[in-house]
Amino acid sequence: MSLLTSISPQVVPIIALLVPIVGVVAWAAVKITQMILLHETVRQLSSNGQPVPPALLAKITVEKRSG
Repeated sequence: MSLLTSISPQVVPIIALLVPIVGVVAWAAVKITQMILLHETVRQLSSNGQPVPPALLAKITVEKRSG
C-alpha cells in the first residue's frame, strides 16, 4: 500500500472541513481590510480639511449595523 492510499481516508475529510473555514476567514479578512481602508480615507480627508462625502459615511454606518 502506498502512503497516499493509507492516509487519504483521514486527509480528505479534514480538507473538506477546512475549505469552508478558510473561505469564511478570507471573507472576513477582506471585509476588515475594506473597512480599515475606508476609515483611513475618511481620516485623511478630515485631516486635510476636505469634506467627507456622505456616501462614505453612509457606507461606514451600514457596515457597522450589518456586521
